[in-house]
Amino acid sequence: MMTPLFKRLDEEEAVARGELAALREKVAATEQWLARLAITRETALSLISESPHDDEARKPPAGGSAGVRQSAGDGAVGGGAQSAEASQRPGPVDLETARERMLVLLAGAGRAMKVQDIAAAIGEDTSNARRVETTRSRLKKLVKEGRAVEGPTAWFSIAHVDSERREESGVG
Repeated sequence: MMTPLFKRLDEEEAVARGELAALREKVAATEQWLARLAITRETALSLISESPHDDEARKPPAGGSAGVRQSAGDGAVGGGAQSAEASQRPGPVDLETARERMLVLLAGAGRAMKVQDIAAAIGEDTSNARRVETTRSRLKKLVKEGRAVEGPTAWFSIAHVDSERREESGVG
């Protein structure tokens, strides 16, 4: 009669250990998501404070995240207050700048985003439907190039390297 009791205890212990492992995975995933958000915020701030015509501000940082912060500060100071204000106002974003901003944004987001949210985040004037459609068109081109994925309609995310490799090898 004691054997069923110990068997039941073993089963309950296994369930509790499984739940604990799932919670640990969720904590790790949440910590990773938080880190991505911090990187995205830092990148967005550096893009906002850069002057679009300042080649020095567009160079990649020489170090880790401290280099990004320094680059952002240099761009704002070097361009003056007027160019910093101009870059914060939504308006048309040139093709290369938009592509760069979309890829950085999607890579940092780690999830699918709506076209309107992407357009706003990269500095497009979302009150102008043509600018949102321009962003959608640019995103569709990134999808064709395999750098982004769309799904569901009007929701875009970064294309993952692992999924690209599986598709190329015919696995998946």
